[in-house]
Amino acid sequence: MTFTMAVKMILLSANGSLTPQEIKERIKVQFPQYYGTESHRTNVQKGYCKNIDHAILAQIYSLVRINKSFFCDKNHKPLQVSLINLGNNKGVLTEIKTSSNKSDAMKNEDDLIKNIRHYYERSLAVLKEFGGPSIYFHIQSIKEQATSFLSDRHIEMIYATLASWGMHRMGDPDDTKAKMAEFADFKQTIINNREKFQEFYHLRMDTCTMEEYDKYIDNLKEIYCTLKVSTSDATIVAHSKTLAHILPNLIPPIDRQYTIRFFTQDNKKFFTESGNYRSVSVPQDIDAQFEAFKKYCCSIKLLFDSCDHQLFAIDKNTFNTSFPKIIDNLIMAFVKDVPKPPKMTREKR
Repeated sequence: MTFTMAVKMILLSANGSLTPQEIKERIKVQFPQYYGTESHRTNVQKGYCKNIDHAILAQIYSLVRINKSFFCDKNHKPLQVSLINLGNNKGVLTEIKTSSNKSDAMKNEDDLIKNIRHYYERSLAVLKEFGGPSIYFHIQSIKEQATSFLSDRHIEMIYATLASWGMHRMGDPDDTKAKMAEFADFKQTIINNREKFQEFYHLRMDTCTMEEYDKYIDNLKEIYCTLKVSTSDATIVAHSKTLAHILPNLIPPIDRQYTIRFFTQDNKKFFTESGNYRSVSVPQDIDAQFEAFKKYCCSIKLLFDSCDHQLFAIDKNTFNTSFPKIIDNLIMAFVKDVPKPPKMTREKR
């Protein structure tokens, strides 16, 4: 049984809403295996949380805010948490029973954390597959961010990085969705937010609590919605990769192939029977896209908080330029590590 299922069972038994504090107290009694975990102790030792109670509260807040199974009523302080489908108790019980009976069907996050050393080593090997402009411009962007924040060269390097990362393809715009905005428009929307970006410059994903991180992302919404990166209406990938080079210690790059697939698809279902990756969908309107962007950022923060940080080494001359990027690299390695199924052969008629 996962931590998510434990919280669902607590809410189901309560037959109503509970505060995160009430959920925490019930976890202590009903599911003590989820209290004082190695991750909780690590977060306390590193000063991310005051104590074990604070650590598990942060985990609960993160879970109920990003998992669509829960409804958070923010009109109350502290907020009240309930199950979205509480009226369908049979459905919830079936989900819990199925999850309990299939302990081998771990979530991708659980599998990655369990085998963190393997995927970290795998990520270093995967990065060797990249080279040339994709690494060069990324490194230059990060160096300029540290020394000449939002200078002309910094913005130019970001633009070049995005192009080298596959965000722009030559040809008729009607034939390709990967088209970046004109540089002048791209640059101007960043310059327009220069003062706001300055407020976020020193913030780091690795030194804040989950609650603080949640607020930081919320405060980025105005900037997010005014950026002009791609000619496409889809913003999650283009905007996250831009923000990851402006605020690399706070924002991770997000893409469909790896990040969104990792958090939305069971690894056993990454591929179709023909051996192709299954399609990944994103919301259509800008508000929904921002909420999805926030959800993936918070999921990566939660994943980072659950890992042994001492294993990670930041190297400004590689793709491991920040903790958010390292988690992105781990996810990339995880997805690449899932083998394609053998191609199906048609029966002879």
